[in-house]
Amino acid sequence: MLMKKLPEIVDGNPVKVALGLAKAIIQIKDAVKENMDAVERRIASTGAQLAILEKALDNPRTYDEEKNPWMKQFKKEDTTSPSSMILHEESVIRKVADHEDEKNRITEILERVNEARKLFQLGTDIAVFKMVEVIQNDLRQFLEDCLKVSYKADHKYYVAGSEESLRRTVCSPGTRDRIRNTIVKWANDTSPESQGIYWLFGPAGSGKSSIAYTVARRFELTSDIDDTITLGGNFFCSRQFDETRGASHIIRTIVYHLSLKCEAFAESLCHSGKFDTIHQGPRTQLKDLLVGPWGKSEPVPDQGTSSPRRYLIVIDALDEIDQQGGSDFLRALLDVINEDGLPGLKFFVTSRSDPDLVSRVESFQRKQLYRLQDVEKEEVHADIKMYLQVSLPHFVGRVEMDKLLSFASGLFISAATLVRYFMNRTPREQEKFIGTYLSNTAAQQTSLDATELLDKLYLQILSDLFVCFRGDAFANRLFILHTFLCTLNCTSTSTVAALLVSDHRDEIDTDMANGVLSLLYAVLYTDNNQHVLSYHKSFSDFLFDEHRSKEYWCSQAAHHRLLTESCFRVMNGGLKFNIACIPSSFIFDSDDQELPSRVEKSISPTLSYSSRNWSNHLSLMAPTTCNPDPVRAILEDFLQLRVLFWIEAMNLLNVRGLCDPSLKAASNWASKYQLSLARQLSEAASFALYFSGSPASSSTPHLYISSLATWPQSVEPFRAWRAHFPRIPAVFTNGDGRWIASGSGDGMVRVWDATTGQVQSVLEGHIEIVLSVAFSSDGTLIASGSYDESVRVWDMATGKVRSVLEGHTDWVRSVAFSSDGTRIASASDDRSVRLWDMSTGMVQSILKDHTGAVTSVAFSNDGTRLASGSKDKSVRVWDVSTGKVQSVLEGHTLSVCSVVFSSDGTRIVSGSDDKSVRVWDMSTGMTQSSLEDHTGGVNSVAFLSDGTRIASGSDNKSVRLWDVTTGKVQSVLEGHKSRVWSAAFSSDGTRIVSGSGDKSIRV
Repeated sequence: MLMKKLPEIVDGNPVKVALGLAKAIIQIKDAVKENMDAVERRIASTGAQLAILEKALDNPRTYDEEKNPWMKQFKKEDTTSPSSMILHEESVIRKVADHEDEKNRITEILERVNEARKLFQLGTDIAVFKMVEVIQNDLRQFLEDCLKVSYKADHKYYVAGSEESLRRTVCSPGTRDRIRNTIVKWANDTSPESQGIYWLFGPAGSGKSSIAYTVARRFELTSDIDDTITLGGNFFCSRQFDETRGASHIIRTIVYHLSLKCEAFAESLCHSGKFDTIHQGPRTQLKDLLVGPWGKSEPVPDQGTSSPRRYLIVIDALDEIDQQGGSDFLRALLDVINEDGLPGLKFFVTSRSDPDLVSRVESFQRKQLYRLQDVEKEEVHADIKMYLQVSLPHFVGRVEMDKLLSFASGLFISAATLVRYFMNRTPREQEKFIGTYLSNTAAQQTSLDATELLDKLYLQILSDLFVCFRGDAFANRLFILHTFLCTLNCTSTSTVAALLVSDHRDEIDTDMANGVLSLLYAVLYTDNNQHVLSYHKSFSDFLFDEHRSKEYWCSQAAHHRLLTESCFRVMNGGLKFNIACIPSSFIFDSDDQELPSRVEKSISPTLSYSSRNWSNHLSLMAPTTCNPDPVRAILEDFLQLRVLFWIEAMNLLNVRGLCDPSLKAASNWASKYQLSLARQLSEAASFALYFSGSPASSSTPHLYISSLATWPQSVEPFRAWRAHFPRIPAVFTNGDGRWIASGSGDGMVRVWDATTGQVQSVLEGHIEIVLSVAFSSDGTLIASGSYDESVRVWDMATGKVRSVLEGHTDWVRSVAFSSDGTRIASASDDRSVRLWDMSTGMVQSILKDHTGAVTSVAFSNDGTRLASGSKDKSVRVWDVSTGKVQSVLEGHTLSVCSVVFSSDGTRIVSGSDDKSVRVWDMSTGMTQSSLEDHTGGVNSVAFLSDGTRIASGSDNKSVRLWDVTTGKVQSVLEGHKSRVWSAAFSSDGTRIVSGSGDKSIRV
């Protein structure tokens, strides 16, 4: 039967072949079902497989010969095998029943089909594996982008051979065995009584970091077969880098590590979506990024067991976190574990002793959760002895070894510094040094503690460097040493020299800096990128203490002032317009293949360091007796224009996110001395945030031609900036320039082209009258409020609804964006004002104090205050951060219909049904002037950006323009045939736009 059908089956179309062969085999199965042997069963099995293949071949998305060679091979085999079976056309029933040779031929053919099927299955398995790997890599990249982790805090950072490396070392063989074994035993202990946290504390230099590094490697790189726990995450704190000395990076880095080890936790962390928590304190991060997701993740069994997998978290040197950040973090960690337990996780933490924290832990009722371990002096003494014997074997069994051991006085750092100090000395020179310098150590130990003995060694090292220098030669080398330790990011000797060279210090150069470094090999070293680092923080602690370091003392605050001035000197000489010679504004930075090399050529390491760190040095510098402070003049000059070039450079360096906090820090400093300067710095910070958070930052030239052109403020320093670039395009946003948005009674929001007067787009979604519309400051979003009690946020580019904000229980009469676009305020007849978070679409706060419907809301330019007008005849000013009323402005005799701030935030103007416009002084809360000329209620008011003019729209069908100084009407704009509901200025003050009940918009 099969042989007769084979000629009909053979076809150039593989789909037909598979289908025909499957049908034929099924017929054979039915014909010989009474006498089926192994061959028939194999035929039936192969038929089922081919039926599955037929379905796959029918789907063009599945069948792609180019991408799936294994399927191509299977197809080829299924086509050729039936052809080979056509050689004999005798009765298939007789051949299957009587002829073993034909059975063998069929068996051979089916075997080839089966082998092709195996290859097909293998190819499919590999494809699935690759797909899963791609998904996992995407998840890993997503978490990396969201969490902004620290790679330098990972214990593998140096092991991986990074360009910037940290000298982390394991414990020397035979040292710290007892305490390491205790830690390993604790980590592997699965009993309920085993503590969840092991806190190892001791003095600086006692070897805690080496223990932590050894433990981390033990449980990740060289884990034992009997281990019940694996390294889940780690964070090695260090003062060497910004990201390793801030507590804010610890949890985000640890949860990233843990997500790479535990897929269930990674999925739970993604679903939580609370990544904004990275900008909050350690306790909030612990709760939202670790405790919550960990509690919701399903336990994953360990290999070969039914027990859930367990993870060890290692956190080293918390005392190296800035200020009290380390203690605050440890306190938060202890509290969270005391409250939540975190089953399946164990924490090994090292730091200096903190008596307050010890007392706090002792007060916890659940003491079984914690293990506090001080470094035992006797054990340390024995381990240091072994370390010295291994490092200096020629002194074993001699009195010099006893003197070295006595000098170390229980501090590994002392022993290690001595060993490095001896590196460039012969054994004879070493012996002489011990004899002359350490001869009285035993006697001194009765009066000097370990730190004082280490200080003596540091003083000797510095004496070796400076002994030959006096006057300027001494001072210049001391400046270099101090700069090595005071720069906020690790720098090279060439950068340090470039920061210090000036008219007064013209002798300083890279050769001098290299000379200083070469003589300090016992305490400083360079990484693979030639950045200078210190072996241990005890050396910087020593130099920053005047009583300990004596004539070598570094006054940090004074040196930060020097470095602040140096940074501005470097920026003044290096920053310029279009510093990277970008040829066109019509391409994204990412598409300019030559841009990275031009940036590297144009922005030197010294200019890069200065641009990134000037504000940090400014915040840390000492006050001066000079009046005025010379740095004030430096900042004023910087704001004139160069700050724009600085923002440009920061964007090219991919650190534009630092611009806003840097300028805010400068504003905070200036607020102590000159409020006008502080205000301008704050305005510049807002502009930097406006640019860095907008699509314009993807193409650096658009800093000028887009962001500067569309920035709505016309106060200083923006007037000076725009005056310097008179050819930037005049593009207006915010509903009063190039585009006009309007809401109407048909429930539609319309966007109009102010130039042509044509409708650009119609936004549909509201089911009732639209009472209010507002543009975001960058013009990308529109908000609208409606009778349907909702606020809708629209995407200007697509005309689609971005989000629907629901919660009001009555008409929404007014909406407003904050200047940074992160919040929307809405006012409703339900007597409340709601603040909405634009990133989540959720209510941030509900402001309730009005006794009547709220008709209007407006943000101050800095986003810290909100004004609202109500039918209760009052204007209320709210503190946005607290939601509390700051002041109540009373004077109107009927409903307040409209409120707005002046651009400098010093005044509020309000319009009322009592036919008046009032200007309020924010400093006193009193009426500054009452503008009365309208013959109907005032529905809308607007301030000109420079604060000199007010526009008002009224029920009397007119718009009036007022002079704020005189309180007189300058002009009356008539033409509408019905009441004017809305009036606004264009951003350059040359036009007024008004909307009326006569269904028209006039410009």
